[in-house]
Amino acid sequence: MSALDRAVLALFALLVALLAAAALAVTAGWSVPLDIFELSLLRADYRLVAGVVAAVLFLLALRFLVASLHLTAPAEQQAVINSGDLGLASIALPALENLVTRAARQVKGVREVKPSMKVLPEGLILKLNITVSPDRNLPELTAALQARVHEYIVTTTGLEVPEIQVRVKGIYQEGLRRVE
Repeated sequence: MSALDRAVLALFALLVALLAAAALAVTAGWSVPLDIFELSLLRADYRLVAGVVAAVLFLLALRFLVASLHLTAPAEQQAVINSGDLGLASIALPALENLVTRAARQVKGVREVKPSMKVLPEGLILKLNITVSPDRNLPELTAALQARVHEYIVTTTGLEVPEIQVRVKGIYQEGLRRVE
């Protein structure tokens, strides 16, 4: 959804909320909104404004209804790994995530890894959120992780990997053992 669509949707939701609040006020016994509405319909120019506002709200409601029912599958992102005379070869991002996870788990001390990536013209940008074993030297571990993942992805897929960001999200805590 574009920024313009989000802004129009927010405005539409605000208008509907105001109309609902006015309806609730009327059902609670406050007659001022009804009086204002009745007075606005007595003059032709006010009726025209009310009709235009109602038509715009109706069209916006239809537009957002149609947009919500238009269910298209999001296009799966891919990275091109080979472009030759016979055609294009690409790899899907979930497959790349599996490769990154496999490479990261080969580094001693990495317990969990959650990769995210962007495919740019200059190559693959990786962000790794990891959980590590306790009592590890984190600078050495993250450097080894970056080197291993870089080597594995370049060797396996042929993709350039100009950047690998590593974020240590947690230290793995083994469960306490009970002594009976």
